[in-house]
Amino acid sequence: MTKKRFGVSIEHRVYSKLDEITKRLGVNRSTIVEEALKTYLSDLNHLAENHTCCGLIVVENPDAEEMERVLAGHKDVVMSYSHHHVGGRCICTIMVWGSAEMLAVLYNKVSKIRGLSKRFIPLHSE
Repeated sequence: MTKKRFGVSIEHRVYSKLDEITKRLGVNRSTIVEEALKTYLSDLNHLAENHTCCGLIVVENPDAEEMERVLAGHKDVVMSYSHHHVGGRCICTIMVWGSAEMLAVLYNKVSKIRGLSKRFIPLHSE
């Protein structure tokens, strides 16, 4: 398979974590970055294709009030919402179902909420 080389700028903290993991696992950075991109792009591709899908949006340490406001405006696609405290962290899970277009709108709004990490995980599509 042909490989394409390109430059990427990332935060020093992220680079340090990447470097640490490569040493522990004995693999190179390119392998980890390529696998991470494949997973991320596959997950987000569900939001880019015109279809009906089901999935989870997981957010770590969000601004709770802002999260509630965003979710209130998307009751048509939010099937359930859970807020948990685990190991000193706040984890919110949102079960969504609907058109990929509407889920993408919701995901974009959730992505703008202050928090540590966000992820869309597709579960099923029609």
